[in-house]
Amino acid sequence: MKKIIVLLVLVLGGGGALSVSAQGLYFDIGLGVGWAWTKVNGNDIAKPFVDLGCKEIGVDIGLKAGFGPFGRIPLYIAAEAGGIGHRISYNADFIQLNSYLLGGGIIFYPVSFLQLAADIGYSYTGNSTSLEDRIMYKSKGGFAYNASLAFDLGTGNHGCLFGLRYFAAINTLENGAKQDQAGLSIFVKYAYRHKVKPLAKDESNAD
Repeated sequence: MKKIIVLLVLVLGGGGALSVSAQGLYFDIGLGVGWAWTKVNGNDIAKPFVDLGCKEIGVDIGLKAGFGPFGRIPLYIAAEAGGIGHRISYNADFIQLNSYLLGGGIIFYPVSFLQLAADIGYSYTGNSTSLEDRIMYKSKGGFAYNASLAFDLGTGNHGCLFGLRYFAAINTLENGAKQDQAGLSIFVKYAYRHKVKPLAKDESNAD
């Protein structure tokens, strides 16, 4: 949580120079559900448990803050704090595998109702389990990235994003093992943004 707060303070505080040419604040927050995959040293963690009847689910969370658009270019620059969770469970027992991203990226609107976004940054893990015979190692660090496509529902500054996101993270654990995690989710987000306004008739007819 401290890492997330520091990142947002740096972006919102240090983004003053960008806000001179940007029209306003960009902010979104939300979550998604879908599918997740986790491998440690190339071995699928979930498969042995799923073969025994365990259930699994992927969860995606994310928060972005930044500035945009820039002039008449529907481009936004934002920092992100987000991540995915891969939960494997059977009754009250569970294995929870999480990968987080602290970084930044860009948001672009090819048309007014469609948002494309991509982020990259530092990653760390947060793994836990109820199984006493399993040791869950922390992360030494790594990197993560994501890409998303969403429909932007709303014409004012307040809107709703409904879309699809792919997330991937690569981390080195404390014991030297490599943890690869990926997820594909359908998400819903609240978004506050200033959209590029359409040209007035006299502007569009100007030479």
